[in-house]
Amino acid sequence: MIKKVYLILSLLLLSVLSYAQDFTKTKHTIKADEAFNINELMKALSLYKKAYKKAQSKAEKAYITFQRAEIQRLTNNTKKAIARYKSAITKGYPDPKAHLYYANMLRANMLYEEAVKEYDIYLQKVPNDSVGIRGKLSCELSDKWIKHPTRYQIDIMKAINSRASDFTANYSSFDGTEIIFTSSRKKKGPKKINKRTGELYTNLFEIIEDRTGKWSKAKPLTDTINSPFDDGAPSFTADYNTMYFMRCNWVKDKDLGCQIYVGRRQKGEYFASAERLAIVPDSISVGQPSISEDEKILYFASDMPGGYGGTDIWKVENKGGEWSEPINLGPKINTIGNEYFPYIRENGILYFSSDYLPGMGGLDIFRAVPKGDTWEVFNMKFPINSSADDFAITFKRGTEEGMFSSSRKITEIPQADGKLITIKARGKDDVYHFILPVMEFTLTGIVKDMTNEKTISKAIVEIYGDDGSEMTIKTGIEGRFKYRLKKDVDYIFIVKRKGYLNSKGTVSTMDLDDTKHFVQTITMAKIGDPIKLENTFYDFGKWTLTEASKKELEKLVKILNDNPNITIELGAHTDMIGNENSNQILSQKRAQSVVDFLISKGIKKDRLTAKGYGESVPQKVTAQIAAHSHFKEGDVLSPEFIEKLQGEDEEKTKALQEEANQINRRTEFRITSTRYIPDIDD
Repeated sequence: MIKKVYLILSLLLLSVLSYAQDFTKTKHTIKADEAFNINELMKALSLYKKAYKKAQSKAEKAYITFQRAEIQRLTNNTKKAIARYKSAITKGYPDPKAHLYYANMLRANMLYEEAVKEYDIYLQKVPNDSVGIRGKLSCELSDKWIKHPTRYQIDIMKAINSRASDFTANYSSFDGTEIIFTSSRKKKGPKKINKRTGELYTNLFEIIEDRTGKWSKAKPLTDTINSPFDDGAPSFTADYNTMYFMRCNWVKDKDLGCQIYVGRRQKGEYFASAERLAIVPDSISVGQPSISEDEKILYFASDMPGGYGGTDIWKVENKGGEWSEPINLGPKINTIGNEYFPYIRENGILYFSSDYLPGMGGLDIFRAVPKGDTWEVFNMKFPINSSADDFAITFKRGTEEGMFSSSRKITEIPQADGKLITIKARGKDDVYHFILPVMEFTLTGIVKDMTNEKTISKAIVEIYGDDGSEMTIKTGIEGRFKYRLKKDVDYIFIVKRKGYLNSKGTVSTMDLDDTKHFVQTITMAKIGDPIKLENTFYDFGKWTLTEASKKELEKLVKILNDNPNITIELGAHTDMIGNENSNQILSQKRAQSVVDFLISKGIKKDRLTAKGYGESVPQKVTAQIAAHSHFKEGDVLSPEFIEKLQGEDEEKTKALQEEANQINRRTEFRITSTRYIPDIDD
């Protein structure tokens, strides 16, 4: 990975060194190994090419092919690495890690099905290996997250990126109009090549945005900050007058590792001084600093002894002007893999990258929320993360906007309309801009009369949030009200109108990850009018409630609970078919079955009266019924009216009569009192 090569904090883990070789190496292969082992990767690649031609056995050729694949992997040439690992396996290279790394490279190129097959082969050879298991899981997560991206909107930072590697960008001013970043691009002066990568050593560069929104050309910081070797990963104090950054030094081709330096702005000069921050002995490599808002904690990455794996996230605390001994952030953050690029926000949330925690592949960016003495860690998902390396996230102060770095080549983000947003990379590592659009939550209510569905104006709506918020509003002429909701709040609203029973509803914005506009229709029961219970059914000639009816009656339970001072009469009506006395008895039993159901739901018996009307009270057609039937408003569906109905033929006449009988078959409730006083023990 490019950033691991540029800002390396740990030695390369060479699986081949621990795997027994059953062949004799030629001097050409030994010479290539020597270059590889001191991280002169480009030189080693050239030497391996020559050694391959001189190899004296198939085993040696397989080994050299694997080593060339390793260099391609470590320098982020994932497509070439795929071909090399496949070739090494075909040639019989025996180390199971060839299948693991091959799978990793396939995953990095979003070839998930092929990657899973290679992970399975690896796990057959190394059962229960956590790295292989997590790699396979990453393929599943990647496929899921790409299909359902988060709300983050990303785009490439054209003002920063070049054909070289550009990464670890950070805002260096209050308003975000100044940015300092790391780059391997050309600059004036001596041009030294990094033997690991074949590119120029990295330096810190700056761009500035003018009043029109145009960014300046990138220019390097002064030689006080930029050294002949690698410099990068800037972090700023809250006043932006102090910059922490890392510098990696070499002496006579010997890698001395990396250290954290401090640059300070001086009046009339720009970061005119830089000194090493002596938080560890210079024999220990540390880097990628991030300073807290109060400047009391400095986070950084290091492979120092005492960690959990390769590179871990550590911190030192400033106590009385002195830095404490390094403190490891613990197993919730650090793993047996590698964790890099800590970034602490002003709100105390920590961001970092890991190549081991479940993710999409390579380095993924994670968000860690402090929970007492520990952390709760979340993957940032797609499109912030990809199958490539994603790292070094930073935020513009006080906003959900910022930048991150990535080695991805192309990003395709699916949209709701089925189209794709395609973003193409420019260099080896690039800086991307991101923003999280502000989420909006609204509740639009429509208040209607339960009987005739007419809208009710001037109803009082009381809204209460569990965050302590309260609001009272009135419905307009069309019976509507609208309220802007807050994120992660449970709401209850009560609707009141003179002459009507209170109605109640709930809405919640808890755990929502996108804008949502709630629309609810609230029906109100008018006091004094009989109100039909819709969808209340019984089997023919019986009084047992169907399951569908019970579900509908839950609405009546809610009305009674919302209005604890009312009593009601449950009235059941039959059609004209059959014996009048039998219909009377049947309707009484049906009314009682509704009462019994309500009692079973906790409604007090003395609030309920069952009344069977049989066929004695035919339905008078309302405007609502007329709108959905063949009858006009005001018609009374009496036996005489039904007998006189005539259709175009006998069949249609029977249909009209059955329609009238169906309307007559109904269960209604009527409010008998609004002054019920519950028992004091209730």
